Amino acid sequence: MADGRSVVDGAFRVLRALPATGPERQLAGLARLTSLPRPTVHRLLGQLAEVGAVEWRDGRWVLAAGLLGLAQRVEPLAGLRESAAVVIQALHDETGAAVSLVVPGGDAYVALEMVPGRDPLPIDARAGAAMPAGTAAGVVLSGTPGPRRRRFGAAVDDQHVYPGMTCYAVPVRLPGGHRAALQIATGAGYPAERAAAPVHRAAAALERRFAA
Repeated sequence: MADGRSVVDGAFRVLRALPATGPERQLAGLARLTSLPRPTVHRLLGQLAEVGAVEWRDGRWVLAAGLLGLAQRVEPLAGLRESAAVVIQALHDETGAAVSLVVPGGDAYVALEMVPGRDPLPIDARAGAAMPAGTAAGVVLSGTPGPRRRRFGAAVDDQHVYPGMTCYAVPVRLPGGHRAALQIATGAGYPAERAAAPVHRAAAALERRFAA
């Protein structure tokens, strides 16, 4: 880490990896997940604590609450979150599913907005949560071909990522070449693909809001 760019890269690696580590041997876990030496991880945690990005709580390092306010201001396209919130809530009310608007986030996918569903799911159901590439939204945004693809650019995840969880996602075309995917997630007892029609209608509604 000889230059400032490397330091910034390392700091973001630590921030991304921190939620995935437990209190036991946390430094070792962070070093493994970030591919950084333990002394470097320790130094970066100290620097991140100085600027309020992480804090020491209950015997472990955690992301600081101040990052939540910063994350809530992330908006790839002006007005996207406000418009999406209305559509997402309406789709949740109609289907009872967990609904999220997923956007590319560097080398990963992020739920820009999310509303939890009625089924308990093995995911972090909140805005800002990372989405595995294998979810339906990840398949949509990556353009990966295969048997999980459906008509009109949609994709399914039938317990491919998490046992007991199914997803259905469709692309959302936004101005300026921005990409997003509208996704619902349900328990395996009611596969998400059964609610395909409401998801497509909601995506079209979101596109119309921006076209207007």
